[in-house]
Amino acid sequence: MTLRLSARFAAIGLAGFAAACASTSPGPVGAGFSRSAGGAAAPSAVRAEPPGYQVNGSTFSGDLIFEDRGGRPVVIYRHAVDGAPMLIAELDLEAEWLSDGVQRFEGLSDRGVDMEVALTSGPCEVGGRLHARFARIQAGRTVYEGCARETGPVISWSERLPGYLDAVAACEAEAASSSMAFVRRGGGHVIHARSEEGADVLRYRFGERGRWDCTVNGERVRWSVVPERAAAFPDEGDPVFAPGRMPPPGDGCYLYERVQTPDGVLIGALGQDVCSGGMAGQSGQTPFG
Repeated sequence: MTLRLSARFAAIGLAGFAAACASTSPGPVGAGFSRSAGGAAAPSAVRAEPPGYQVNGSTFSGDLIFEDRGGRPVVIYRHAVDGAPMLIAELDLEAEWLSDGVQRFEGLSDRGVDMEVALTSGPCEVGGRLHARFARIQAGRTVYEGCARETGPVISWSERLPGYLDAVAACEAEAASSSMAFVRRGGGHVIHARSEEGADVLRYRFGERGRWDCTVNGERVRWSVVPERAAAFPDEGDPVFAPGRMPPPGDGCYLYERVQTPDGVLIGALGQDVCSGGMAGQSGQTPFG
């Protein structure tokens, strides 16, 4: 697994998914949404922040931080509201954590307040800024709603996904009428998104058929094969995005997060490979898709 996955998911407890890995073998497989200039792929952001999420709302802010204390994973949440004392809580994964595709944490704050944190992937906007997750915080009887972004030394390509959802829709529509049967059947995973020469470029993997780039420039959509020896982007395939579907937990040995619109309509699912350390497209690594 990558450092980001280890810190953000494996380090906070994936033992409950060991059975899925044993019974299912994996198939072949921000900080903002800025797109790189000059046609180069946007690299993962490098920052000194600890791995976790920064939460922002119109009346509150918070930080969900993953720590390693002598080999023991700990989740800390700090909740700040103007004019009120800060709440600090050590949280546990809720019993149904990610069973419905939502990250859920619960615990008791230092002031004895019951705390619940729920993070759902999807395009969320607050203060004029687009984020990749919706956040719902319950402190006692009070509910706060806002948005969340990843923090940490490595930021996932999927943090940029909300800015590419129109391109995903265009690629999926074009795929439905493709002359290539394996593309037409669907089921591929988006493993990276970037901007290149004014166009949106989504990298897909279709199982053993390898990697393909779908380039969207205005109303033009073009598919092109990615050479087998072409190097993967640093964060390619970590995670994968399954458009338009929400596979069951453990399917393909992935841990899935639901991706939805602000009104709850399913967009797709982000899949973390919890059984292998491979990244899509890396020579000698387990592929995605």
